[in-house]
Amino acid sequence: MNYVQDILTLGFPKPIFYLFIGALCFYLLCIVMGINPWISILGGVAYAYASYNPVLIAGGHDTKLLSMVYAPAVLAGLQLIFKQKYWIGSAALLVSGILLLGQLHQQIVYYTLLIAVFMTVPFIIKCLREKTFKHLALSAIISIGMGAIMLGTMALSYWPTYEFSKETMRGGRSELTQKDKKNETKGGLDKDYAFQWSYGKAETMTLLVPNAFGGSSAEGLGDNSKAIEVLQENAQKLPQGFANQIAQSSPMYWGELLSTQGTVYLGAMICLLFLFGTFFSKSEHRWWLLAITVFGIVLAWGKNFEAVNYFLFDNLPFYKKFRAPSMSLVIPQLSVALLGVIFLDEFIKTEKEKLFNLFKKCLYVAGGTAALMIIFYFMSDFTNTATADLRKNINDALQGQSTDFTRSYFSALKSDRQAFYLSDMWRSLGFMVVIVAAMFMYAKKWIKPAIVYTSVILFCTIDLFGVSQRYLKEENFVDAEELEYSYVDTRADLQLKTDTGYYRVLNLAFPSGNGYSVSVGNSFNDALASYKHNTIGGYSPAKLGLYQDLIENQIYTNIEKWGANPAAKDSFPVLNMLNMKYVIVPDQQDAKQTSAVINPFALGNCWLVKDIKYVKSADEEMASLSSFDPAQTAIVDERFKSAIASDPVYDSTASIRFIENKNDEIKYESNAATSQFAVFSEIYYPLGWDAYIDGKKTSYVKTNYALRGLSIPAGKHSIEFIFDPVSVKKGETISRYSYIVSILFVFFCLFMVWKNTRKPKDETKEA
Repeated sequence: MNYVQDILTLGFPKPIFYLFIGALCFYLLCIVMGINPWISILGGVAYAYASYNPVLIAGGHDTKLLSMVYAPAVLAGLQLIFKQKYWIGSAALLVSGILLLGQLHQQIVYYTLLIAVFMTVPFIIKCLREKTFKHLALSAIISIGMGAIMLGTMALSYWPTYEFSKETMRGGRSELTQKDKKNETKGGLDKDYAFQWSYGKAETMTLLVPNAFGGSSAEGLGDNSKAIEVLQENAQKLPQGFANQIAQSSPMYWGELLSTQGTVYLGAMICLLFLFGTFFSKSEHRWWLLAITVFGIVLAWGKNFEAVNYFLFDNLPFYKKFRAPSMSLVIPQLSVALLGVIFLDEFIKTEKEKLFNLFKKCLYVAGGTAALMIIFYFMSDFTNTATADLRKNINDALQGQSTDFTRSYFSALKSDRQAFYLSDMWRSLGFMVVIVAAMFMYAKKWIKPAIVYTSVILFCTIDLFGVSQRYLKEENFVDAEELEYSYVDTRADLQLKTDTGYYRVLNLAFPSGNGYSVSVGNSFNDALASYKHNTIGGYSPAKLGLYQDLIENQIYTNIEKWGANPAAKDSFPVLNMLNMKYVIVPDQQDAKQTSAVINPFALGNCWLVKDIKYVKSADEEMASLSSFDPAQTAIVDERFKSAIASDPVYDSTASIRFIENKNDEIKYESNAATSQFAVFSEIYYPLGWDAYIDGKKTSYVKTNYALRGLSIPAGKHSIEFIFDPVSVKKGETISRYSYIVSILFVFFCLFMVWKNTRKPKDETKEA
């Protein structure tokens, strides 16, 4: 299917072809739904160039965007099947579905499935009313069959991923009971984590006015800022450098999100057409498009609409696996554009005697929308929690001695935000006037449909491109050589290359201005160190649940203790058992460089312990990690006791050593006169990892909450851990044959389409 994607790109470079394919797929959906080809072009532009797409490009979210661009084609395939065009519909659904699933962004797949469900409901109702049961059954069989083949082609990726997810944060995998029960979700993410990026209810205004809430959270105070004027006037009265700190801490963004790379803007013209369609469209698609739009917006509100969204999170199948509710705005991005172009198509096709009456009704909606935008300006306070925190911090720093300054500054900041909104409000009103004017002139029979198409497409493109350029700027693109410079080895990297052993590092040095700063929290949001080294940190949105527990309850504390007293091994037992041999820190002589400090107490890849401490629960096991010597003692839950053949018997000559790590195969050798118990500095994962002693499969146990432990008999032995999950082997077989079936079936469908188009001609000749 990669060949299909290569063909669809038409040779365009990345990231241009992302947007091109998105426009093409949405155009296909519009054509399938019977919309005029010229208006379908408008739909393609509206969907592909909505501001969220350029924001994703700037943020490097390639798989998310590629999933979004194929979603309309999936819906088009379904629509073709619903229209009894079974062969071409099956081929379109299968190809687009595989391309969508192949991006491996399950959350966008989930939202696409939600749209498909909403779209299918009215189709089912229609079939039941018209008693076309055969068509309904055939459509269901084809759609489900195509879905099964799609999943089959992805079995190698999706089956192991699904299996893995059960052991991760997203599967709610934690054995600890001392947690916040209110926000805990059985079999899914904790709500506090999942709902961090929730869109504000009022923030939905950004769909119509791009800078309604200040744009991106990186948007600073402008050159004509009144807040800057206040800072300049009071600079002499404030502590040195304090004015600059305040300016850097005062973003124009005042929404509910923790941070945002850019606004979600669908286009003023498209939003207005959508509202017209909401009230006046006669299309059979009107109600499900309106319903899915509202549903997508409500999902985006997340914790800001707790009563509904917490219920959905707990009860909607698979939904509890996902986070960042604001991402669901991809749903209205599609549905708003689709209903908007459907209405415009209806408007152009409306009977001339009814046209002007319809326009007058639309004018009322446009006036109401404009009034809402103006009321928003006067009713909003242009402040949020971050603004209140900033005010408190300034008051605390100044010890309450400059209340006049604080009052003046935040009043000026509010004025800046008001001006920001006002500027874009007038901008959106201007584009709304364009669409209203075009509709008015057409209703008065002053212009032809072609003029309406051209003007609307042109101004919609100008509108969306103008906002997109705010977030996809020239500085977002760099030469390959410049990008490679980011990966140049630092002093610490060069130092670590001299140690060819197998160990882990902890990165505590992160860029800050012209130098580096130590940041504990960022150790688990860092990708660069993990690219170069085996680390105990690194970023993953789906960490193993056991390891996440270890991070939250032990590793953070161990890191803090290490910084305070790196010479005391008892301060950081968990770091030692994780084989953390080096810590990357800012260099003391050169602020722009890093150095690697050795941890002499790291326990290595494996070691033998003298005794085993059995505990009765996971909570007790976690608590025991705070004060134990991992070199001498192993902590094991009592439920694993039966898998330990015998307690270790001390032998001063006993040894175990690491041989090699081939990623899916790790080898060790042991030698002892008595039975021993070994701890391996590898994370416990029972789904696929098997232990072998001298080639014989042996049970191993979860040790020290997150590691692996193994009872070893006396004598000299070879020990292996081999990763060979059934899900991978069977998934590979299923994927291979499903791909063959999908290719053959698509060609067969195309043959049947060709055959059916030839049939009328042959019959004519015979006649």
